[in-house]
Amino acid sequence: MPHPYQSLEAELHDAFWEAEDDASEVALMAAFLAKHPGPALEIGAGSGRLMYPLVQMGLDVEGLELSRDMLVLGKSRAQRLGVKSVIHEGDMSDWNDGRRFSALLAPAFTLQLASDPEQVLRHWHGLLANQGGLYLTIFMPYAELLGDLPENEWYHDHSVTLADGRQGLLETRHRLDRVRQVVEREHRYSLTGTPPVSHHSRQSIRWFEHTELVSLLDRCGFRVDRFFLDFDPDQTVSDPDDVDFDGILTYHAARIL
Repeated sequence: MPHPYQSLEAELHDAFWEAEDDASEVALMAAFLAKHPGPALEIGAGSGRLMYPLVQMGLDVEGLELSRDMLVLGKSRAQRLGVKSVIHEGDMSDWNDGRRFSALLAPAFTLQLASDPEQVLRHWHGLLANQGGLYLTIFMPYAELLGDLPENEWYHDHSVTLADGRQGLLETRHRLDRVRQVVEREHRYSLTGTPPVSHHSRQSIRWFEHTELVSLLDRCGFRVDRFFLDFDPDQTVSDPDDVDFDGILTYHAARIL
């Protein structure tokens, strides 16, 4: 798969998330791991933004990350926090060190970056012990699909003021491939300073209908035990298409084969 989150994209990634995220997914993952005690692996751990708080809770969690720039940021974050943990360098589609984990964590829409989601899920199945748990978050890009964001036009996506006063900005434009169910995104990152810095990147994000994802998980040897909407465990429905929500779905599944 391509190497995302390089250069300024890696540097600003956590700042954008932390400006808008209340760390609710950390609490959700901690509750999930309590039901699947034992060694766990966060896939797409980045700089440890979500993983290190779990480690600080005393949970046995390691990470997997493809981007070397994110790995460097992860080492710096660990030093600042005084955390001793491991983030392995590797691709989520084939990394394997021979162990089997009690749980896999795939938060923050990581699966949607996979060029072949079925192959990736089959590989994750092999990383889990029998009855091991899979925590998975995906989102439906409703703003793009419904036309709330204009296709093929640049728009303001995120902005943040860093601790040193510099201003970070992300501009995005996209196009839809409805046949392949892929949003192709272009990103323009910029950061004020002397000199100012900019970075351009591309990203392909696949979306899944709920029934499609449940069927895919079943084919890959997983049983979906529950799912809920918008990071709220109390927000459960029989069919997400019947309700209005922000488009975020979290699944708890188990390896059954």
